[in-house]
Amino acid sequence: MTLKPDDRWQWYYDDTQDRMMLDLTEGLHFRSRFPKKMLTPEAFESQSFCVDDAASFFNFDEKCRDVDFNHQQRAELVLNALVASRFLKPLMPKSWHFVACHSGWQPEAGQLAETTLSDTCQPVRLLVVESGSSAALCVVAQTSLELSGKKLLLGEAIKIMNDRLRPHEPATAVRFEQAGD
Repeated sequence: MTLKPDDRWQWYYDDTQDRMMLDLTEGLHFRSRFPKKMLTPEAFESQSFCVDDAASFFNFDEKCRDVDFNHQQRAELVLNALVASRFLKPLMPKSWHFVACHSGWQPEAGQLAETTLSDTCQPVRLLVVESGSSAALCVVAQTSLELSGKKLLLGEAIKIMNDRLRPHEPATAVRFEQAGD
């Protein structure tokens, strides 16, 4: 099922599930990854899905089309990114888990990024939700990520210093090398 933003969608916080939710109408509800302790005060007031939400939805969705996810996983990633960008309290960077790459890259919201775990040298794929001058709020853009014994799942938020991030290069991208003189 492919989601299309609708002006009837409603953001709300569900006390029973302790999660930010999105009522997608017709009995469908999206349950985010984010509990009460991670949310700003505005998350506790029911709000309509606005034009800015729709614009962010399309931006995140477009950038994630090349990721090897089914429609449900991509929708989960995009909607969690929306919740993070709109309702998440500020996070402290967790950069010590990742190798500095000093690429000089300044990520932008909606871009896919990569980094490398410092303890295992495993690559990590992230979706940039917000970008600051020195750090970016991201959501995990892979099924899971193991960080020092803690498992982060698809769509969970993490803040990382920009010097740990580089642009995501899809596995199917063609690479050209310059011929030597």
